Amino acid sequence: MGLMQAACLQTALDRNGFGIGFVDGQPGTRTTLALQDYARSRNLSLTEARTELMSESEPATTSYTLTTNDLALVGTAPVDWEEAAAAPAMACSSIQDVLSEQFHVSPRFLQRLNPALTNWSAITAGTVIIVPNTRPADTELAPAARLEVDCTAYRVRAFDSTNQLIASFPCSIARKLHKVPAGDLTLSAFAPNPNYTFDPDNFPESARAREIGRKLIIPPGPRNPVGVYWLSLSAEGFGMHGTPHPETIGRRESRGCFRLTNWDIITLAKMVEAGTPVKVMNIPVETTE
Repeated sequence: MGLMQAACLQTALDRNGFGIGFVDGQPGTRTTLALQDYARSRNLSLTEARTELMSESEPATTSYTLTTNDLALVGTAPVDWEEAAAAPAMACSSIQDVLSEQFHVSPRFLQRLNPALTNWSAITAGTVIIVPNTRPADTELAPAARLEVDCTAYRVRAFDSTNQLIASFPCSIARKLHKVPAGDLTLSAFAPNPNYTFDPDNFPESARAREIGRKLIIPPGPRNPVGVYWLSLSAEGFGMHGTPHPETIGRRESRGCFRLTNWDIITLAKMVEAGTPVKVMNIPVETTE
């Protein structure tokens, strides 16, 4: 499958609520799993599902005119905890980063779509850019009656009241499998644009955390440690949330929570409510090396 063919499939999956992480033109594992879930949701074979998606009338890319509001979203996201606490927001650090969040596209693929743009730091409002034709993050999909977190496939799946699969999104789970909150849980609270409480006790391996030695409040923003949305789970201290590093989605990466891309957690939050059941399943067996 060629680069643009893969991008066409990825954007079609994204528009239909079957997340692939970044649109990057590379038909990897996340795209394959999203396609499998799409096929399952419509009782199609993989070939039939791919054909249906590739025959959609909407194009894979579209043009977008850069605005002053887009440029205003560029800021900083300090890595050091104390510097982060003093920042006005945990913002995207470049206009490519802003567009990556807005159109669910990898920075490298964004550059490939716009080869004539060689100096992104000098870009101005009014510039026309080619971007993937993805759905807005706040697209409303059908309400979900329950969720499943598949810890082997690294996906959050949403089902309606008839037990029909209606959407799925790639996620990351705990790096240490014994930290995964297993079993039957529920969603308990919603926090858009959350801040983050840095607690040095949660980072015992970090000399810098021990040096700081006190709690800090990290301001909201897309590069906040929990991204742009937090959904609390009934297991105390655990949740589903966004991420400042969308490129890491689909791995064993977190300290226990379930991470989604910022755009997918926003979409998921609009599908659920407090009390929605969440079943955590297929947790791999921890192995020792």
